[in-house]
Amino acid sequence: MREFIQFEEAQRLIQDNTPKLNSIYISILESSGFILSEDIVSPVDLPLWTNSAVDGYAIRTKDLKQIPAKLKINGEIKAGDSKIFKLKEGETIKVFTGSLIPINADAVVEVEKVKTDRNYIIITENIEQWKNIRKKGEEIRKGQKVISKGMEITPEIIGFLSSMGIEKVKVFRKPKVYVITTGSEIIFPDEKLSPGKIYDSNYAFLSAVLKKLNLEFEIVKTKDDAKKIKNLFRKALRYYDILILTGGISVGKYDFVRDVIKREKVNIIFYKVRQKPGKPLLFGIKKKRLIFALPGNPAAVITCFWEYVYPAIRKMSGFEDIFLPETEKILKKDIKKKADRLYFLRGKTDGDWVEPFEKQDSHMLSSFVGYNSFIIAPSGENFIPKGRKVKVHLL
Repeated sequence: MREFIQFEEAQRLIQDNTPKLNSIYISILESSGFILSEDIVSPVDLPLWTNSAVDGYAIRTKDLKQIPAKLKINGEIKAGDSKIFKLKEGETIKVFTGSLIPINADAVVEVEKVKTDRNYIIITENIEQWKNIRKKGEEIRKGQKVISKGMEITPEIIGFLSSMGIEKVKVFRKPKVYVITTGSEIIFPDEKLSPGKIYDSNYAFLSAVLKKLNLEFEIVKTKDDAKKIKNLFRKALRYYDILILTGGISVGKYDFVRDVIKREKVNIIFYKVRQKPGKPLLFGIKKKRLIFALPGNPAAVITCFWEYVYPAIRKMSGFEDIFLPETEKILKKDIKKKADRLYFLRGKTDGDWVEPFEKQDSHMLSSFVGYNSFIIAPSGENFIPKGRKVKVHLL
């Protein structure tokens, strides 16, 4: 077990010890946000059939020997019709956007570019061959690789898959997450508030963020009770891929989480990171399950989730770029800090600039209102002047 490590080493250890999960087949309608675990090869040509790009009249361009040309209307083909037509000399058929065209037609004239005379149309200009015709397979050929393994499925990709008649795709499974928030002092907002009690913001945040990430999860709240925590811990390891615990990870009299983790013979990869907030962070593994024990302070829970748990979730789900996007911005205000650790400061980026918010203590949540980034204030410095470029993690 590593102790009191640097932020970069902690991230590396999580990355090195987090596996991608197995692949599953799911309906394309449920696949948004999943990562493909195999290439997609088109089972069909696109377009599926040669069809009209406009509402108009299908013609044979060789019938336009003289301009103006007069062609007899011999019916129509609506979108969805399966009738096969063949034009005779001097004939035309009315067609609509997306409808089939006669097998020997080689152009479609827009409705607005012809004159009608009872059962005839009059064309007053030359028409280029293949004008307004979408040829079968001109976009995609059957057997062509159209999407590569490792790509995230978007609603637009789902529409594309459906256009090829694909119903299911093979994707990396997303992790199932179990959350235990601990603390005899925490209550829900609908419970009666009495002296010494506080509302459980960690439960609310983790529920909301896991729902936002479209993950299957269960979350429970428990008092500082070693037996209850142990029973919940064992349940989590039977059915879930990631276990998140909040609180009870320090060395206080009623901090039972770390003791439970030790007694359950978890392979503890590291404990404590030189950072603020979230110094007493623990990461471990048991039976390929990941265990994150986060400090109970609300700011530490939010920060550690985005900087450590979120990358693990992304790697398990098949993503290659797993960490928060990093960039550099110019600092708008001075930063004062202790030099012995890295600080994650809530801030807001605006163009080339970033401004750290007030009220950055680990128990304070108001500085998360309107923030869009963590400013990385490195260890080794106790003062960073405004105007200097700093690393920023974007949310």
